Amino acid sequence: MSTPAGTSANSTGTGTGSVQLRPKLSELAATISANAKIVEDYIEAQGLPYPSFASDGPSNFPIPQTPETEGIHEARQALLTASKHIYDLATGPNEYLRWLVWNYNDVSTLDVITAFDIPKIVPIDGDISYAEIGEKCKVPELKIRQVIRLAMVNRIFYEPRHGYVAHTAASRLLREDPLMWNWITYNTDDLFPASLKVVDALKKWPESGETSDTAFALANNSESLFQFLGARPERAKRFGQAMSAFSTGQGYAVEHLVKNYDWGKLPKNATVVDVGGATGFVCVELAKAYPEFKFVVEDKVKAQLELGESTLDPALKPQFSYVEHDFFTEQPVKGADAYLIRWCMHNWSDKYAAIMIKSLVPALKNGSKVIINELALPEPGVLNPWEERRVRTLDMVMMMCLNALEREEGDWKRLFAEADPRFRFEGAKQPPGCLMNIVEATFVDE
Repeated sequence: MSTPAGTSANSTGTGTGSVQLRPKLSELAATISANAKIVEDYIEAQGLPYPSFASDGPSNFPIPQTPETEGIHEARQALLTASKHIYDLATGPNEYLRWLVWNYNDVSTLDVITAFDIPKIVPIDGDISYAEIGEKCKVPELKIRQVIRLAMVNRIFYEPRHGYVAHTAASRLLREDPLMWNWITYNTDDLFPASLKVVDALKKWPESGETSDTAFALANNSESLFQFLGARPERAKRFGQAMSAFSTGQGYAVEHLVKNYDWGKLPKNATVVDVGGATGFVCVELAKAYPEFKFVVEDKVKAQLELGESTLDPALKPQFSYVEHDFFTEQPVKGADAYLIRWCMHNWSDKYAAIMIKSLVPALKNGSKVIINELALPEPGVLNPWEERRVRTLDMVMMMCLNALEREEGDWKRLFAEADPRFRFEGAKQPPGCLMNIVEATFVDE
């Protein structure tokens, strides 16, 4: 399904050039109206739950992402893009900047709400007074009211009658979804303090690529993120659950890799090595689609491998083996057809990413594929603002916590070239509806 002409780059603000900075309000409004109708008509025709922040509203946007709904999601993205653009334009640069810097208060309200477990205090049905919430939190009513009323601006709780608080769909998620709870509290407890040390880290270690020379370390008594989590099992467990919430979000699903890489070009009985594969959950999905492939799941953390092996479907066990391995050391599985690295290299600076690739080289045969499933950042303004904000924020978090980064396609090409001239870089492909890319290189040793 095609979207109206008003959804082009010139009217939604995607792309580059002066048009992006000088859209007409009326054209943006027309784009919003046209694409809202496309989305709304589909929801109503399919009998899907209507988007709502009412407490009984759907937790996710109700239209599934499938090949059949690709056009509908294009309309949705055009709607989001034009809505953000018209809001910013109507605000104006002065007010926009003035209030942008106050966004830390949004994080602060989430911190208070989760620290005092207010979503559990507010009944799932009905309402409760600020006075009762304050009593249960042992915080004065007026201070609780200050916090919650700011949260309400972000559709977290609402006030059905004066002085009383009830749930919205967003606050209900905080009450009922442990992955969302862990995602929020990981950010408020562990990342937010580090965000205040970015300037100090850049001044102290401007050239460093070490995980110890970071804003996170400055905020945590010189401990790197890995040291910090290693010394605190409960925080490490929460981190793992937070990453599950992040990586299963829209645009990050494993199915994009399974369906959009040409696995069929590998030999029929190919061996695929999942480097840093944790429990092997990616290969489990691949094994269902390619029953003749063999999979070797590698990880440094033995507990992850044991969990993966113990929970593996017995029908898949003949296809799998599990190997304890540090990906900074020489690859032990020689001559495999493909070496898969998913969501590992963005945790490391170029210095260590290069070591990771070089560690594969002694094991590679002519034609071996190295497949990296991570971001390949586009030029500014190519993505719609909603997607671009997510990937640019993630890039910032990588620097703040690990002195690492999300790479552009040119960065990937350079890394392979520097690792070994025998790599033939095949490019970076972004599947439809996916925020991640499939980066591929072939080892040519003839």
